[in-house]
Amino acid sequence: MSEILFPFIEDLSLIIGMIGIFIIIIGAGKALYAFFMKPDTEDFQQVRLTLGAHVILGLDFLVGKDIIDTMLLDSGEWSQFWMDLTGLITVVTIRIVLNHFMLQEIQEIESFKSARQKRRKES
Repeated sequence: MSEILFPFIEDLSLIIGMIGIFIIIIGAGKALYAFFMKPDTEDFQQVRLTLGAHVILGLDFLVGKDIIDTMLLDSGEWSQFWMDLTGLITVVTIRIVLNHFMLQEIQEIESFKSARQKRRKES
């Protein structure tokens, strides 16, 4: 049973990782396109928001891949397991910090946009 299951899990892990990388590449492409097509200062915040959202979503997939690799595809060596687990904890910590600051930035951009729309309606 494990001869069938483990190759499937390895393939699934690889696909999940590729999806995460693809999402980050798509986000970078969209951000670059928007940056060069609309080099307005107000749109720059939206470009950063687009890129950041794609990076965070891509990192979610990569964290999922790392979890599968670390927990389910055990190499049998405890030292390798602890090294993989340490790497996973590092990636998850970075992702949490990025998400925290990204959410703060989203709130700032939304308040900036609502204030700008309010000023436009008043004038």
